[in-house]
Parts: sequence; C-alpha cells; structure tokens
Amino acid sequence: MSRRVVFLIALISLAVLGTAAAPWTLPGGGLSAELREHVRERYGLDLTVRGRSTFAVLPIPRVKFEDVVLEFPDGALKAEGGILRGELRILPLLFGRIDLSDFDLTETRITASAQKLQAVKWTEIFKDSATENHARRLVVTKSSVRWTDLKNANLDGLNAMIRWVDPSEPLTVSGSAHWRDELVSLEQASIFPDLLASNKISPFSLTLSSPGARLTAEGEAQIGDGPRITGESTIKTASVRDFTRWSGMELPFGSLLGGLSISGDFSLDRRRLSWPAVAITLGSDKLEGTLGVRFDTERPVIAGTLAADTLNLSDLFAPFNQTRTSSGAWSEEAIDLAGSTGADLDLRLSAATASLGRVSLDDMAASVLIQPGRIEASIGRADFYDGTLKGRLLLAAENGLVDFKSQGTFSGVKIAPFLTAVGEPRWITGRARGQFSFDGHGRNPADVVRQAAGRSSIELTDGELMGINLEDALRRVDKRPLLASLNWKGGRTAFERAEAQIVMQDGIGQIAEGKLKGSAVQAQLRGQVLLVDRTLQVTAGITPTDAPAGQAPALAFDVTGDWDNVAISPQVRSLIERSGAAKPLFPSQRVPAGEQGPQATAQ
Repeated sequence: MSRRVVFLIALISLAVLGTAAAPWTLPGGGLSAELREHVRERYGLDLTVRGRSTFAVLPIPRVKFEDVVLEFPDGALKAEGGILRGELRILPLLFGRIDLSDFDLTETRITASAQKLQAVKWTEIFKDSATENHARRLVVTKSSVRWTDLKNANLDGLNAMIRWVDPSEPLTVSGSAHWRDELVSLEQASIFPDLLASNKISPFSLTLSSPGARLTAEGEAQIGDGPRITGESTIKTASVRDFTRWSGMELPFGSLLGGLSISGDFSLDRRRLSWPAVAITLGSDKLEGTLGVRFDTERPVIAGTLAADTLNLSDLFAPFNQTRTSSGAWSEEAIDLAGSTGADLDLRLSAATASLGRVSLDDMAASVLIQPGRIEASIGRADFYDGTLKGRLLLAAENGLVDFKSQGTFSGVKIAPFLTAVGEPRWITGRARGQFSFDGHGRNPADVVRQAAGRSSIELTDGELMGINLEDALRRVDKRPLLASLNWKGGRTAFERAEAQIVMQDGIGQIAEGKLKGSAVQAQLRGQVLLVDRTLQVTAGITPTDAPAGQAPALAFDVTGDWDNVAISPQVRSLIERSGAAKPLFPSQRVPAGEQGPQATAQ
C-alpha cells in the first residue's frame, strides 16, 4: 500500500474520530423526548428541556441538556434550571434506545416538600431494581435547596453524590452544603434500597458533621406500614449553647449547657426515639440510664432517668447569679425563660455527689419538669452538710410576667461548713433545722423581690457564736460599762438553742420571734431583713439566763448594714446609762412641758 493511501486512510480516521468526539448540537424534540420517556419510566420523574441538547460519542457516549426541569408528578421535589449531563450505555444505544448510566446535575435550584416526600411510595420506585438497569451515580454540584414546609432549613452550595452500582452493594450518599452560613457535611450514608422495597431489613450507616457537632449511627432499617430503625448511635457537640444558637433547634436548657455527648443502642419509629441504655457525658460528668423523645405530641417530649457519680449543675443555676448587677442591686433586666423551655422535659436525676454553684449535695434524688414557659425542679431528698434537704422550685412565665415559688425543709445541717461553702465567715456553729417558703411575681428580679412574700424558720442547737463572749461581756458591763464598748470582740459564746422566725411581705422580712439561750446568757432578737435594699436592721438584747422575765437588756447590740458587709456594734447609750458617773446625763423622767429642768445633779 502506497504512502498516499495510508495517509488518506489516516486523514479519514482522524476525521471520523474528531466527528465522534465533538459534541453535536441537536434540534429539540427527538433526543430530549427519548430521554424524557426513559426518565419517567425508570425513575418516575418528569423531565423538561428548555435549552440546547448536545450529543457526543467519544470517549464515552454522553448527552448534555441545558436549562432543564426535573420533578416528581405530585410536586414533592423539583429541580429547575442548570445543566443535566449523562453518560449513555453503549449496548442500548446500538439498538436506538437511551439508557443513562450516570447523571450530573449542575447549578440547579431544588424545591422540595418534606411532607410530600414522606408520602412518596419509595417501595414502588425501587421495585424490581435487582433486575432493571439503573443509573449508577447521581452527582449534584453548585446547587441550592428550598423547602416549602420546613422553616430555616434551606441549603446553599450543595455538592452531593448518590452512588448505587449494583443491587448487591448498598446505595451510598455523601456531600456537603451550607446551612445557616456554616458547612454541614454528610460524610457517608448507606442503605440497601432493594431490601427496603421488598419490606426486608436493610443494614444502614450514617455519619453527619457540622461545626461543633457530629452524629454517627449504624444498624438496621425497615420501612412499610410500621417503619423502624434500630442500632447504635453517638451524638456529640462541643457546646449545646453554641449549637442551639446556630441551628435554631429548641432544647431544654439549651442556652445554658456546654459540651454534651449521647451514645448507646437506640430505636426509632414514627412515635418515639429511645435509648434503653444510654451513656451521657455532660461536661466532665458521666451519666447512665434511659432516655427517650416522643414525637406524637404537640411538642417533642424528652423523658429519662439518669444516674451519675458526680454531677455539676452549676450551669443550670447560672441565671440566678445574674439576678444582681455589678453594683450589687437587683437586676431590672426582664426574666426570659424561652431559651430554657424550648422543648418539654421530664427527667429524673440521681447523683452520689451533686454541685450547685458553691453548694454540694450528696446522695441526691431530684426531678426536672419543663413545659412551655414553665420550669419545675425538686429535690426529693439529699444529704446536705451532714444533714438532709428537700426542696421545690417553680418558675412560670405568662404575658411577660414570671411567678417565682420556692419551698423546702432541712434538718441536722452543720451550719459552719455550709457558711464556708457559700463564701461567708464561720460566725456561728451548730446543727440547723427549719423550713422556708418564698413567693414573688414580676417582670424582672427587682420586681420579684419587691413583691416577695413568705415565711421561714430556723433552729440551731448545741452551737457557738464566734468572735464574741457574751457572758464575759456582761461581767465587764457590770464593772466598767464604758470600757466594755471597746473590748467586746473576741472569744465565743456557747448556746443550747437559737431560733428565729421571719415573716416576709412586700420584700420586708419581720423577725416575728428570735432568741438564743445558753447556760449563762440569753438573747432576744427584733428587727427587719430588707430584701429590696439587701440590708439588716436588727437589735439583739442580752441578759443573764436567770434574769426576771421582762427585765431590760443588760447589753444591746445593733446588727446593721448590707448583707455582704454586716456590722455588729454595742449600743453605746445603753452602756453610758449603766455607768454611775454618766447616768445623770440621761434622766429617767422627762421634764413636763413648760417646766425648767435642774441645771445640774450630783451624787
């Protein structure tokens, strides 16, 4: 064969290859109509091509359609605009049929309805998938999703790939999208559609991550009349507080909690998600028990029973630390329970040791109940500084106003270590028992305090007053009253019993009864505790134990000042009156009006 013939054959071959490799722009109608029929028959989708259609043979037979619309007939899902590319299977193409092996959808706008997608008969879509050829892969890039019935669930920058090569292998999904301006990644998800379509159990796996949160799950899934998923899952977030702020998801105490993880075997159906045996890490604390979420109610209800060796509840009581301003006054900022009552909660808690700020509880059994605008917490029983404690707290909001109610009882409590724990001086010892109730109503902490009402009582036995020896003070008052005012500090006063009852009304606590009794001295208390100003105005009258009833106090102390800076000082006038030299300066009888008193007196 001559060189000229070889050269001619080469030119013809190159021309054929170039023609096969180059995309051909086709007139509307034929190719798009054929593909439209294929997509409807195989996948139940309606396809509309509003732009150009192109076809190429090499290196792989492929088609491209511009400005397309893909949708379910009932409007559950619609992809509009963008470019649809597809690879064609060669054998069907030789017989004049269109059969796509891969889809690639770019820069499309997807509109979806979650409610309608749930109603799609997926079993019919995947039926006979084991015997039919189907697309091995669907790739969606640079697209967006808008939901018609889900609030704040839109996705932008969607890049995803759905791959299903063979019925013997699982269908896998991976991808990412921007939700609320943050990147959310579906690292992997897998399922066997043919098993689900035949109402059989299919293995599944799922890994989903977002900024500060991660979900992994694997197990078995089944659909049909009673869809159900079981398996093992782990949910982690570095901060519940940050996650709820970003996601908008409403969780109980969501604005107060830090790091959280939930792991264990789970079961999910249409009514309930439950962990029969769950392990929860809250901060550095580990809890175990049961947990469940009900969906068949007006709002999701989270219920559970959890136990822990150690439990730090300080974050939950953080709002109480904000009831005062930096200057010490009660806050005028409105009380908002919305961030803590986002979902219903019915929780039973027990802990060997629990911390509430500076206060510690042992062997605690408690419960927390949250409903819309309402928080109720109770301690059924707890060991409290060598004694016991029971209590209940209720916060209920309505029309911008908050009702605050609290009550409790305590017994056998060592008062000195309790004072140390809350940062107060150990000015008294003994074992305390008593009860308290406190009610308030208002828009902010200041309003609640101004309208506070309640009653409290406390009794201490076998204790001591630290920093003062009242028995010694009485002896010095009898001998040198004026010097006693300078030397009253120091020592301690033992007592057998001390008690006080306070009646609260409109933020003012009146000491209805207050007394202390020791072996040699006794004291009577009268005065007020002012909640609004956080001050004390109390007088303590001291007399010997054997003094006749009704006798004037031999020594009196004023207890005044704000709660953080209490001042105790003897009443100077009473000391001067007891001085023989100074007594004439304070006549016991008043001079009648219009009469002149003596110019001087002498003894």
